[in-house]
Amino acid sequence: MVAAALLAAAIVAVASYGLGARWATEELQSRFEAIEQSLSGSSFPLHERVLDSLAELTQTELVSVNAAGAVIHSTIDLDDGAQGRFESSEDGRTFHTLSFPVRNEVTRQDRVAGISVLFDKSQIEASRRRAAILPLATGLSTILALTTIMLLLSSRLINRVGKLQQRVELVAGGDFQSTVSDDIDDEIGRLGGAVDSMASQLSRLWSQINRQQSEKLLHQIAGGMAHQLRNSLTGARMAVEMHAQQCPAAEDEGIAVAIAQMEVAEDYVRRLLLVASGRQDEDRPAEVQSCFEDVRSSVSPIARHLHVSMRWMVNGLPAVDVSHSQGGVGGEILDGPTWIAAASNLIHNAIQAGNDVHVELRAIRNDCVRLSVSDDGPGVPESIAADVFEPFVTSKPEGMGLGLSVVRRAAERLGGDVRWRREIDRTCFELDAQLR
Repeated sequence: MVAAALLAAAIVAVASYGLGARWATEELQSRFEAIEQSLSGSSFPLHERVLDSLAELTQTELVSVNAAGAVIHSTIDLDDGAQGRFESSEDGRTFHTLSFPVRNEVTRQDRVAGISVLFDKSQIEASRRRAAILPLATGLSTILALTTIMLLLSSRLINRVGKLQQRVELVAGGDFQSTVSDDIDDEIGRLGGAVDSMASQLSRLWSQINRQQSEKLLHQIAGGMAHQLRNSLTGARMAVEMHAQQCPAAEDEGIAVAIAQMEVAEDYVRRLLLVASGRQDEDRPAEVQSCFEDVRSSVSPIARHLHVSMRWMVNGLPAVDVSHSQGGVGGEILDGPTWIAAASNLIHNAIQAGNDVHVELRAIRNDCVRLSVSDDGPGVPESIAADVFEPFVTSKPEGMGLGLSVVRRAAERLGGDVRWRREIDRTCFELDAQLR
């Protein structure tokens, strides 16, 4: 761009000088024609005083010659070597000479046959320079202004392109979070927006791929663990049932809870084996309040054993026998075991994290219920807060990071969502599920 500007300036300079020379030549020719028109047909004598006055008036030098070409009178002292050519004077000045004949030279008393008009070459050059200055100054100032503007715009454009290049390199390296688009609606701005959109799509695709890989690994782990647990659970349940038959107490809460937990564990194992084999268990719709009571009955003894204060609340739900036609909330959830597994997971995490746990089940719409579980524990570490629902993400040294990922999958299967927040020194998880 600088080279182009310099070339344009050189072209403007040459063109301006050529234009100035043309204007100066035309002016010189116009002056000569005016002098010729005034003197060629004059009837007054062209003696020394007249020529001196005319030379001063026209800012030229005049030389009169007779028919033989000899000088009659000259307004300057000519160089001896220049006689007949009138190219220079004794003071070193050089001239451009134009001549014209005088009419009626035979009848003239002054015997003048012709007049030579001498134009000082230094004045001609000065006139050319003056004529060239205006277009030269205009052209150069325009080039300078345009070059400065273009350099500023190009510099800004180069900076934006450089940022776009860095962004594309970051995206190619796996960084899908930073952005490069700006608020300028031009080609670069739209290209930056397209790169950001591509990065966002790649981020979602990358997360989906990682999730699929994690789920595949989870299925493999689930299958291996389920095969090992099935035999152990069968033996443990047989031992507990034999002990229950021999126990003198008619009703032993501990044994009942143990058998119920083993039944739940066996159901988990069965479902894990189905998942590992690539199959899905059939949905088993269940009344949401019954599921809630099952969770409370199984978790409450554990909370008492750990000396954790539990508060259970049910708000806005109808009784079991209330139907849709009566205007109440539908009581059945799509798959009871899935909801029980997710709710139990959230409550067990809260019991492990804090000493005071609140569990609330309430209707948020006619077709949706929300389970809220809050505890007074320290909360989710900031390092894993954004990925807490991803598989194998955990802050527990002994944990595998599968519980909350199972809760999220359960929420998706139940047509709902799961989220968490921290407020007033308490951590709250919310599980939404659709009702049939």
